[in-house]
Amino acid sequence: MALVETEMHDMIREAIRDLAEEYDTAYWRDHVEAKRFPEEYWQDLAEQGWLGVAIPEEYGGEGMGMVEMAIVIEELSRGGGQGGIIFVLTPVFGGITVQRHGTEAQKETYLPQIADGEMRFCMGLTEPRAGTNTLNIDTHAERDGSEFVIDGQKTFISGVENANEMLLIARTSPLDRSNPTHGVTLFLVDDPAGRDAISLTELDTTVPWFERQYQVDIDGLRVPEERILGTEDGGLYLLFDTLNTERIGGAASALGGGLRAIDLAVEYATDREVFGQPIGSHQAIQHPLAEYYAKLMAAREITYKAAGNWDDGEDCGMEANAAKLLASEFATEAASQAIQTHGGNGFTPEYEVYNIWQNARLTQTAPISNEMVKNFIAEHHLGLPRSY
Repeated sequence: MALVETEMHDMIREAIRDLAEEYDTAYWRDHVEAKRFPEEYWQDLAEQGWLGVAIPEEYGGEGMGMVEMAIVIEELSRGGGQGGIIFVLTPVFGGITVQRHGTEAQKETYLPQIADGEMRFCMGLTEPRAGTNTLNIDTHAERDGSEFVIDGQKTFISGVENANEMLLIARTSPLDRSNPTHGVTLFLVDDPAGRDAISLTELDTTVPWFERQYQVDIDGLRVPEERILGTEDGGLYLLFDTLNTERIGGAASALGGGLRAIDLAVEYATDREVFGQPIGSHQAIQHPLAEYYAKLMAAREITYKAAGNWDDGEDCGMEANAAKLLASEFATEAASQAIQTHGGNGFTPEYEVYNIWQNARLTQTAPISNEMVKNFIAEHHLGLPRSY
C-alpha cells in the first residue's frame, strides 16, 4: 500500500523547509569551494533533533523511523545544497547500523553522540579490486589476542577528514566459495584520520561536494574485539541491512535534488520573458517539466514504500533498489531539463542547476551502479539466471 502521510509528516516537511531556507546557495558554494564542513548547518540539525530522528528516545533521539528520515533527507535536498547527503554518512552508517546491530554498550556510547551532533561517521567499504563485489574484498583482519590487526586498502571513501568513527568492513576469514557469505566482519574504528596505521590520499574528483574523497591505506591497524559490530565473521547480512537504508536515503536525496531542479526551472520559466511572454507559457518548456515532475512523484511513492517496509520489519530489498534506480535516473533527467530551461544561464554557478545535475548523475553510479540494481531485480524478482 502507498504511504499516507500524516499531519506529523507535514509538520516535519515544513520545519525542514524553514531550516533549509536559512542556508542559501552562496553558503553552500563557499563550503564546496573551501572543502569545509558546514558546522552551523550541522549544529542546527542537531539542536532541532533531526540528526536523531530515527534514534530511539532512550538514546537521545526522536524515536521515529526510516519514513521520517527519508522525509528529512528529501526536504533538505529540495531546500538546496548538500544537506541530504549528510544524512547518509552519519545517521544511516552510524545511527541505523548501531541501533540495529550494536550491543547495549555500543548503543549507549554512540547513539546519543550521533543525535546531539558530536559524532560523525564515514564507511570504509569500496576497494579497487572488489568494486561492488563485497565478497571479494582484500582488507583482512587477523586476531591477536583480544585485538584484531587490520591491513588493506579502501577507495572513494567520503568524509574521512570529518569523521570521528569509521564503519570498516574487513574479512576475518578467507573467502570460502561453499559458504561465501561467511567471514566478513564490521568494525567501529575511532578517529580514522588521526591513526598512524591509516594513511589518506585525496582523490581528484569533480563532484561539487564540501567533502573530499580518499584512498585509505591501512597497515597494521589494531582494533579491540569490543569494537566489532555484530559478530565476528557474521557481518555481511548486517551490512546488507545497512545498504538497504543507504539506498532509501540516497533515493530520497536524489528525489529532493530533482524536485529542486524542477522548482528552479519553474521559477525561471515564469520570470524569463522572450518575445513578450514568459517562456513557461510554451508547451516545449511546460511538457518536459511536467513529465519529469510526474516521474519524480512516482519515484517518491516507491521510496516511501521501501522506508515503510523497513520500519515494519518487512523485506524492502526490491523497493529500496527500485527507488534508488528510478530516483537517480528521473532526478538526472529533471536536472538536465532544468539546465535546458535556463539556456546559457544553466551552466553558471549562480543558477545552481548544473551542480544539481552533477550530483544527480553521480547517484546513477554511486553508491552502487544502476546496472547492478537491475541485476538484483532481474535475478531476485524476475527469476532470471544470475548474470555475475
